[in-house]
Amino acid sequence: MKNAKDELKDAFAQLQSAQSCLNHALKNVEKQNNKYQIENTMTFVKEAVFAASNAIANYQD
Repeated sequence: MKNAKDELKDAFAQLQSAQSCLNHALKNVEKQNNKYQIENTMTFVKEAVFAASNAIANYQD
């Protein structure tokens, strides 16, 4: 059974995967409005990746 730190690491990995998918989407987007939406989403995901990274680094066992 996974503990809280393991779940946090899994969430971090999923956020990194989402960031990668968004980068690929940005390379393939055609409409400017869609590009804006992807870039906006990327900003929030980047912030979430940063927050999760800090949570892992500061996690107390």
